[in-house]
Amino acid sequence: MTKTGKEDPVWQQAVEWTMREHDGTLDEAGRADLLQWLAISPQHGRAYQEAARLWLITGLVPPSEDVDSASTSCRSEEV
Repeated sequence: MTKTGKEDPVWQQAVEWTMREHDGTLDEAGRADLLQWLAISPQHGRAYQEAARLWLITGLVPPSEDVDSASTSCRSEEV
């Protein structure tokens, strides 16, 4: 059985990172923590990319260079 979004801790963390990034509460230390979290597993990168994409397509946040650069980092780590 697979977990739904509400039950998946990786998805929940990805959503939290996305929210912090877009509400302005992600400082340099937080950014370093995000990058470390992304480096732990390709699953983290995929979840983060999906959370960021959903925020963008729903219009909840304006496009951010930070999201683009973090997504690029995730993709390069998966290669």
